[in-house]
Amino acid sequence: MDSLTKMRILLLCTVLAFACHITAQEVNLEITSDLSSHAQIDSVLVSDVKFKNPKFDNPHAGSGFLLEHKGKLYACTAKHVLFFAKTDSMKTISFDDELKSWEFVSKKNKKNKVLAGKLINEDKQEAIVMPPKGDWLVFEVEGEIRQGIQIYSLREEPLSEGEKVRFLGYPYNTTRPVNVTGSFIGYTKEGNLSLDVPKGNYGGCSGGPVLDTQGRVVGLVSMGYFNQKENKMVFEPASIKYFQTIINN
Repeated sequence: MDSLTKMRILLLCTVLAFACHITAQEVNLEITSDLSSHAQIDSVLVSDVKFKNPKFDNPHAGSGFLLEHKGKLYACTAKHVLFFAKTDSMKTISFDDELKSWEFVSKKNKKNKVLAGKLINEDKQEAIVMPPKGDWLVFEVEGEIRQGIQIYSLREEPLSEGEKVRFLGYPYNTTRPVNVTGSFIGYTKEGNLSLDVPKGNYGGCSGGPVLDTQGRVVGLVSMGYFNQKENKMVFEPASIKYFQTIINN
């Protein structure tokens, strides 16, 4: 990995990777809170993380969503948000009994929240590093799910080059999610998606769903940065392959 790539990854870790200093409105992105005809549905949520030591709390540790697969419900976000949702002693993909609660919450309706249960892909041998090994953080779900929260399903078949996709997420310091349309370019050598999307301020969207035109999950918002030399966004969401691997195991 060359020094330029390392620098770009570091920028992502510090949330500067997405910061292009322009708003979604300036690039004419569609801003919506809905993928269906139900105007009040929560199509994407925010990770609200609380620790037993409250100085490490983070009310917006990225975005997240609910995913039903093979009859079971999961709450998903990006693994790299642990850089912003951890204690000083956390070095691996494990909370070591330091977590008080991880909730996926609505910014529109505070009653719409989902309590995360067991961390499915906990691994005390895997260090918190960038880029992570498969940028998915997958939780079981505890309790009932209120009406009005979108539950997604996976798309099993691969994407085709040029196919339209969209991603959702909550940028920091906003009250409405972005719903950004792009197109599928291909797969990276690491197996992630490569998308053509407009330039924008997407900091805080990590962990949001990437969807096909039928609203099925094809990926998860992960790595992105603005390439000044080529004057374009490089946007590489995590594919669903890692999710399928950990769930099937």
